[in-house]
Order: sequence, then structure tokens, then C-alpha cells
Amino acid sequence: MRFKSFGPLRRLIGEGIIDLEVKEGSTVFQIVSTVIDKWGSDAERLVMDGDDISGNLIVLLNMKDIDTMGGVNMPVKDGDEIAILPHVQGG
Repeated sequence: MRFKSFGPLRRLIGEGIIDLEVKEGSTVFQIVSTVIDKWGSDAERLVMDGDDISGNLIVLLNMKDIDTMGGVNMPVKDGDEIAILPHVQGG
């Protein structure tokens, strides 16, 4: 599966797209946790708010907001794409 990152997380990871192995039955949250484990406390600080993914981020599964599809417990499979991007704010 592909994992895309944008903004500060992308700068931390060093590349916008990484390929990850997916275990059968994995969820969006487990994949995000895998990325955090790989890049450590800096990634955790950017992505997590306590035990949840920060509300300042948008998480997409195959270009659809997971909040409209069942949230972080959505199952993923080989060939899927998860993207994490910061909310864009301005005025």
C-alpha cells in the first residue's frame, strides 16, 4: 500500500510517498501507527493527540476522508492509499 504525507510530516519522513507492507486485517489506525513507530516521537508529536489522530489532520483512504467512511478502524488492503495532510486554514 502507499502512504502519502504532506506538510511537516512529509519534511520529517523525507519523501512524500512510501510503500508499506499490509498485514491482512490491518486498519487505517494500525498503518498510521506503523509510520509513527518508524519515525519516532517527532512523528507522534505531529500526528497524534493523546491516543487519537490529531483533529488538525485530514486522513484519506483512497482519496476519501475516513471520517465519512467509518473512521480510523476502516480496514485497508494491498493497493490502497492512505494520505495524511494538515487542515489548510487562512483568512
